[in-house]
Amino acid sequence: MTENNLEEKKQELEKHPKQDFQVERLAFFSDAVFAIAITLLIVEFKVPHITDTSTVDDVLKQLFNLKFNFIAILFSFFIIAVFWTDHHLLFKHIHNYNKQIIIANMFVLLPIIFFPFTTTFFAECDGTLNLDIMSLGLRFFSLNVFIAALAIYIFYRVAIIKYKDMSFKMATQDKIKFVSDSLFKMTFFAVIFIVTFIPNSPKFIFLPMLIVVVSYRLFRKRLKRKINNSEKK
Repeated sequence: MTENNLEEKKQELEKHPKQDFQVERLAFFSDAVFAIAITLLIVEFKVPHITDTSTVDDVLKQLFNLKFNFIAILFSFFIIAVFWTDHHLLFKHIHNYNKQIIIANMFVLLPIIFFPFTTTFFAECDGTLNLDIMSLGLRFFSLNVFIAALAIYIFYRVAIIKYKDMSFKMATQDKIKFVSDSLFKMTFFAVIFIVTFIPNSPKFIFLPMLIVVVSYRLFRKRLKRKINNSEKK
């Protein structure tokens, strides 16, 4: 029997009988927080006020006035879904836990629960014609996303890199993709956050966003080419 096999056997014998259950419990609790956050996005969504004297045109006009709410909710739903997917990918590899992993996981959930608030605030600010107010709403929302991206990256560093004995080995390509995607999200929303401090920023906010996206695409292509060349060798 090899040294690795002996080590695996030792870990199996030392394994707590409820270890797998406790890891699943941590994952289920996290899933519940993500699910509640997504559900709460719609809670602040006020339906049109309809009376006996209301006309179809009146109702449609009220629905049209909610366009920014619709956009903000769909955008937030997509973002939360992306973070849940990242979180799910990490838990696919985690088979044990310690205090540090639990704390890092709770740090991931903290910015997630703020999305219903920042989404509603963002939608309300976007519904005004005041560019400073619009910038304020975008600033809070982008900060929320940045902190969420930072938190999921820290969780990866703690659970997969620092305490690697607590997780199954992640493929190199998966690591590179996870890290590059996390850095992109942090950079993208950090740029938006910074730009919102510039006067009249909503007028040209798409320019820095486009620069970051194009730069990321070029970086990913170069990185993929480099990986393929190293595998051929």
